[in-house]
Amino acid sequence: MLVAITLVLIIVAGICVYLRLHGYVYVGRTQAGWTVVRDDTRVMGERIRVLVVGGTYQSATYLDRRWANPVFAYHALFDHMCDAWPSGDGPRNVAVLGGGGYAIPKHLIAHHPEVTHLDVVEIDPAIERIARKHFFLDDLETLYGAETSGRLRLHLGDALSWLAAERRTYDAIINDCFSALDPEETLMTEQAARILSDHLTPQGIYLTNVVAALEGPNSYTLYATISAISQAFEYVWVYPCSPNNSLACDNNIVIAAHRPCNFVGAWEWPTEGIDSA
Repeated sequence: MLVAITLVLIIVAGICVYLRLHGYVYVGRTQAGWTVVRDDTRVMGERIRVLVVGGTYQSATYLDRRWANPVFAYHALFDHMCDAWPSGDGPRNVAVLGGGGYAIPKHLIAHHPEVTHLDVVEIDPAIERIARKHFFLDDLETLYGAETSGRLRLHLGDALSWLAAERRTYDAIINDCFSALDPEETLMTEQAARILSDHLTPQGIYLTNVVAALEGPNSYTLYATISAISQAFEYVWVYPCSPNNSLACDNNIVIAAHRPCNFVGAWEWPTEGIDSA
């Protein structure tokens, strides 16, 4: 019996050493399935930490002083919410649906002082714990006093249900809810679009990440999302991450508003007569 226990302990210790040597920081189960946190040099050519859920990259962070900077290009595209702000000082009240590695909230708190109120909704408490321990989320409190001051409020729960019950309206709502590569379907409906619209100020804008192709059989999610959004918003734009390869699945930032805006580099999408591809 003692020999068996010793053998098991040796095997477990060996696995732990192997994982650490190969950059694995965390391996466990979350609501979306097996979740891995590891330090990797293959993604960007330099050492970064990645959050992998269901075999797909969900978020990433630099491990040096750039810990609050976006690693993935599509995260940086959410900054376009400030491009055409009529007052010139940018949105003040912002909601982020989907925490993940909290890359967007970190960036907003650290680099956008004009954002004075930020609500973030994450459905899985395990993901929030991982972000606090491994993705510098707690540094927002340590360095900026973000939670104590009330500038940052973290919520656990279903994003659409939380928003429907919230009385506050926002200058910008950012949707980055995903389970592996699949978007949160409840946020892709006409009913959801109307709830989102109702929770925006008159100048407010809605931004959502859609992983899809621009054309062909893999474009359905993009067209279905735009079709639903168009029932509640007058204007829709798309920032494609792969504009030169329309058949490739990639991140696309869809922006919706009730006012005309000048988003440089975005494609303005017609909002009438849209059919799913």
